Amino acid sequence: MTVKELIQTAIDNLPEEQLDELYQLIKNFTASKNNLLEEKPSLFKRRFPVDNMVDKAKILGDMISPIVDEEDWKCLK
Repeated sequence: MTVKELIQTAIDNLPEEQLDELYQLIKNFTASKNNLLEEKPSLFKRRFPVDNMVDKAKILGDMISPIVDEEDWKCLK
């Protein structure tokens, strides 16, 4: 038996109220899938650096390891 036939058999054996619920679920899923596929303009404009700050920023640390050791953090003590 193929997957399609198994699904069809399962649907054929569902009570009427569960069929209605399944129909609404599929309808909502299709609507959300269509909304995701539609190309929507971005709600946010792309931000560019302020002209007078270009090439003046310094990166003092990174997300992997902090600048200071954990022993020096007041909030951890």
